[in-house]
Amino acid sequence: MGLRRRLALIGLLGASVEVAAEVSTLHFGGIGGAPWSEWTLLDLMVEDATPGLQPLELRPDENVITQLSYWERSLYRRPVDPLWRSGMPRIWQGTGTSSRGLQFQNFLKFIDGDVNTAFVDVIMPAGEVFFTLDMGSQIPAERFVVVPPEGVDPGTQIPYRPFWVFEGYALTASNDEQLVNTQEPKFLSSYTYLGQVFPIAGFAKSVAPLDIVLADEEQNFDSIIEVEFPLSYLRFFRFRPFPDGEADMALGSSPQAGPPLGSGFYSRFAIAEMEVYGRGFVPQARWESRVIDLGQVANVGRVSFKTSTWRREAGALVPAPQAPAVVKVSIKSGRDDTPTIYYTFDDLGQAIEVPLSEYEFLKVRRFTNDPLALGWQGPVTDDTDNWSFWTAPLREGGDRPWVPPGRYVQIQVRFATEHLWEFARLDSLALEFAPLLADRVLGEVAAVGDLHPEGAVAEVHAGDRVELICDIGARFTEDAQTGFDAVRVLTPAEGMLRGLEMGAPWEAVTPDSVVDEAGGFVVYLPQPIQRDGVKRLRLRLETALYNAAGEIAAEVFARGQAGFPQLVVAGDVSEEMGTNQLRIVATAQGSVLAAMEVEPVAFTPQGDAVNDEVRIGYTLLKVLDASEVSVEVFDLRGRCLWRAGPSEREAGRHAVLWDGRDQSGRLVGPGLYLVRVEVETDRQREERMACVAVVY
Repeated sequence: MGLRRRLALIGLLGASVEVAAEVSTLHFGGIGGAPWSEWTLLDLMVEDATPGLQPLELRPDENVITQLSYWERSLYRRPVDPLWRSGMPRIWQGTGTSSRGLQFQNFLKFIDGDVNTAFVDVIMPAGEVFFTLDMGSQIPAERFVVVPPEGVDPGTQIPYRPFWVFEGYALTASNDEQLVNTQEPKFLSSYTYLGQVFPIAGFAKSVAPLDIVLADEEQNFDSIIEVEFPLSYLRFFRFRPFPDGEADMALGSSPQAGPPLGSGFYSRFAIAEMEVYGRGFVPQARWESRVIDLGQVANVGRVSFKTSTWRREAGALVPAPQAPAVVKVSIKSGRDDTPTIYYTFDDLGQAIEVPLSEYEFLKVRRFTNDPLALGWQGPVTDDTDNWSFWTAPLREGGDRPWVPPGRYVQIQVRFATEHLWEFARLDSLALEFAPLLADRVLGEVAAVGDLHPEGAVAEVHAGDRVELICDIGARFTEDAQTGFDAVRVLTPAEGMLRGLEMGAPWEAVTPDSVVDEAGGFVVYLPQPIQRDGVKRLRLRLETALYNAAGEIAAEVFARGQAGFPQLVVAGDVSEEMGTNQLRIVATAQGSVLAAMEVEPVAFTPQGDAVNDEVRIGYTLLKVLDASEVSVEVFDLRGRCLWRAGPSEREAGRHAVLWDGRDQSGRLVGPGLYLVRVEVETDRQREERMACVAVVY
C-alpha cells in the first residue's frame, strides 16, 4: 500500500498566520499503520512481531546463522563490499585476506542452511583452514555445530556419515572486536622440510586462537561435531579442524615450490554447514527505514511512539513493566532521495560520483582482486551536504526532533536489554509533518562591534559574558509558505535578550513577550515575518561560551503551530554582517579552570538552617570532553578534611556545597580553612585555592 494512502490529514489554523497549514501524520505499526516490513532498509537482529518491532529471540532448535542477513556482503575480515555496514555479520577464512578460501571457492556454502552445498576433498593441504564468524553483535549462544554432507562420496564410495571425521578441532570465541580486527598472522624465519632447515621471509602461520576457549579436542570420533557450552553472550566464533597428516607428506611441497601450505594435510575433508544455536533475546538490535518521501519539503513535527516491555516466562510472554530494556528512536531529514553518495571509477581509476539508479547496475566488488576500475561499484559515503545527522534519541511520549526541513526522512530504531529473557518492543510510531513556513530561514551571528570578524567567525573570550547580534532572514517562494511570528533561541550558556529589531532599515521594536526555557528563550514577535511583509529580524542577546566553540541555534514557528518549527540554517542574511554562520569560537587556549568562588567566605554550621553551608563554585573552560574535578577542604596544617569527587564535569559553571563536616561526618572546629578545586584534562592539570572561615 502506498505511503500517501497511509497519511492521516488534520487541518490546523495558525493563530497569527492567515493561511491554514495542513498537518500530516505518518503511522508505522499498531492498528492501521504501515507494516514495518514494507519500509525496512536495514535489519540487524530485529524481529517483525506484527504489529510491533522487537529484538530477535533465539530458540534452541533454530540456527542463528540462517536468521541473519547480509552474510554475502563480507567474506573478509576487512570488508570489500562498499554497501557493508557496521553491525552486519561477517565470515572469513584464515587471516581474512582470501574470500575464495584457497580450496573452497566460496565458503558461503558453509552457512547457507543447505547440507547439499558442501565442500569435499581428499589428501588436501591444510593451509589456513580455519574460519571466523562475526555475528555482528553479541548473541546468547550455547551450541556450535559442524555438519558434513549427507549421502556417499562418489569418488571413494565412503558414506560421509559417520566415516568422514576430523582428527581433532578447536573452537574459540571472543567479544573483543579490536582484538579480532587487528590480529595478524605470525611469521617464521625458517621451516623444516624432510629433515632440512630452509630460511624464508614472510611465510605466515595461522593466526592465534581467540581469547575464549570453548573446545580443544585432539581426538575426535564424530562426523557431526557438536560443542555445547554454558549460555553466554558471544560475538565471534573461530573453528579450526586439525589435519590428520604429517607436514612432510603435504602434496606439492618442496624446497623449490616453497614451504608447505601449513601444518600437514587432511586425508578427508567435508563440511556442509556450520551452525550456531542459543536461547533468549539479543542484547542489541538495530532497524532503519527506507527513505520516506513526504511529497514536499516539510517541517518535521512531533515524533511519538509507544513501547512495551515483556518477559519470557514458562514459554509465554508476560508484561514486565520494570524490565531493564529500552527502545531508542532517532530520525534524520534530507533534501534529496538518498542519504548516501555513490561512486564508481573512471579510466584512470579515480572515484567519480554516480546516481543510485546507475550504481545499482555496476558490478559489485566482493573480492580483493576485483578491480577499482570503470564499470565497478566504488565507495559509498554519507551525504552530509543534503542530509542531517541522526538526532539524539527521542522521548517516548512525543518529542520534536531538531532537524532541518526536508522532503525525505529516515527512521532509526535501536533496542537494548540487560536481561536474557526480557526485552522492549516498539508497538507503534507516528511522525507529524507540515508545509514549510518559508523556503529557507537563514541566520548569522557576530559580536557587537565586530560584524565582519577576521576569518568570518565570531570570536569571544571564554567564560566572559558577551553581547552578540543574531540576524535572521526568511526567503519565500510559494504563497503556501505562511511565515512565522516566534523565534526560539538556544545559547551555549545562560542567555538573555537585550533587544529586538525588525525590517529594512532596522527598527527597534518591543517583543510581545520573552519566555525563558531550558537552554535559551523564546521571543514572540510583535508582527509576523511573511512573504508580503517584514522578512528579517535582529536579536541582540547576551550569553557566554565555556567550550572551545559553540553555536547560537535557532528555530522559528507560528504560535498556532508551535509543534512544527523550522530550523534556522547558517547563511548570508545581509551584507551588514560578514560571518554567514551561527558558530562562535573562544579565543586562544589558556587556563581551563577559572572564576573560583566561595560564598559566603565565613559561615556558621550550627544546624539552625541559617548560613549553614558554603557554596564552592568554579568554571570550566574549553574542555571538549568531561574532565575529572575534585573539590577538597584542608586545615592550615595541610590535612585533607573533606573531599568531593573526583567526578566528571563538562565545560560550564559548577558548584558543590560543604556543610562544615569532615569526611567522617563530624563538625570541624572554628578557624580558617583552605578550599582547593583541581581539574585534570587530557592536556594538563590545574588547581585553584581560596579560603573559608568557620565560626560559631
